[in-house]
Amino acid sequence: MEIKRKKRIYTIFITYLAVFLGQCALLAAIAYIALNIMINTGFLLPAVYTLNELEAATGAIKEAGRVEQDIIPDGAGYGVYDARGNYLYGNYGEEEQKKAWKCKESGDTQPGFKTFYRFIEREGGEVCIVRYDILAQFADSALRERLPNAEWMFCAAILAVFLLQTAWTARSFGRYLSRRLKVLNEATDRIKESNLEFAREYSDIREIDDVLESLFKMKEALKRSLEEQWKSEEVKKEQVAALAHDIKTPLTVIRGNAELIHETACDAEVKEYNRYVTDSVKEIEDYLVVLQETLRSKGETQEVKKRLNAEAFIRQLAEKTENLGIGKKIKVNTNIEAAESDVLVQEEKLYRAFMNILANAVEYTPVNGCICIDACVKREESGEWLETVVTDNGPGFTREELKAAPDQFFQGDRSRHGRGHYGMGLYIADSFIRQQGGTLETGNCAESGGARIKVRIPLYVC
Repeated sequence: MEIKRKKRIYTIFITYLAVFLGQCALLAAIAYIALNIMINTGFLLPAVYTLNELEAATGAIKEAGRVEQDIIPDGAGYGVYDARGNYLYGNYGEEEQKKAWKCKESGDTQPGFKTFYRFIEREGGEVCIVRYDILAQFADSALRERLPNAEWMFCAAILAVFLLQTAWTARSFGRYLSRRLKVLNEATDRIKESNLEFAREYSDIREIDDVLESLFKMKEALKRSLEEQWKSEEVKKEQVAALAHDIKTPLTVIRGNAELIHETACDAEVKEYNRYVTDSVKEIEDYLVVLQETLRSKGETQEVKKRLNAEAFIRQLAEKTENLGIGKKIKVNTNIEAAESDVLVQEEKLYRAFMNILANAVEYTPVNGCICIDACVKREESGEWLETVVTDNGPGFTREELKAAPDQFFQGDRSRHGRGHYGMGLYIADSFIRQQGGTLETGNCAESGGARIKVRIPLYVC
């Protein structure tokens, strides 16, 4: 339900500031009253107490034969000098003896912030210099000796209370805003978690409510976008599923004719070629099964990794490449130096990655051309790797293709090759190889000028 009365943040701040200033005024009033109570009860002596006592004792100081401590007011110091400024007696230390007389000669009666001197002329040319302070003091002499200055203690207490009050006000203001911001945090958390089924939230602070309204509109727009995207994906899935189903029909026809040729043909070479056709049909049917299972599943199925013998795997790839290149009479040279080496990979994905590379190599290798597959073990500081290099003697990569060949949907220089040298293939291959912890590098062969693809897969180490 929408909250009708809305406040602005600056109004809330001014309110808290007004409360804070009111509390400060109240604190000052309490401090003033407390000070007066302590003075009236005699716990504290007023600031002019020593001055008043000195005024009352001035006559006795002038007439006394010798100035004693009991004549001097409590808390005051004194020193008696002759006419030449020689210190005769008193309770001054050595430094203050000289300082007091210099003030007498210069007429300086206030050597400190609240410290004063009174110069009292005595008979015989003597001068009694009395030092006193204009500040409140503890009435009890024991407290005056053991505790710091009463005024400073009083100010320190007020400052401590003031700081506590400031901290409390800031904490209260922060907690107030935190409670109001909670609804904002909840809304952003729901959007972050893709939970878009929540109603419009409201706040009693206008600025926060404006942000909530923007978040709600964004949530609605995101929800509509996701629903449209979901519907579009569902339509695509249905279309792909239907296409995959329809492909089975011509595949069945091809398989049936291939089986018929196998039964009726007498030529061994024809039978061998026919076997390649039958194997390829079986491979396409397996891909269609994987495609249909992927479409039925909610997410990508995670293939379990298995341990493969590197040499056997590369030889299998070489045999497939020979089958692909029969029509163009392409020669496949294989050099494998990976005896007793294994890799731990998702076999189906790695196989598909290499077949994309090899199929492209066959496609762009000219008739009677050659494809080289070199595999060896590389031992480096970063680990042990199975390094496989596929080289053809086709047109090779352009500079643009070398930069963008692994990108999705990149189609190369059409004017040079008629169509893309490596379209989706390298993107798929690069993606699958990275999932195995490997890398794919593109380049050109310096000798043949054709494309050169280097794949590195980490070896399985027991």
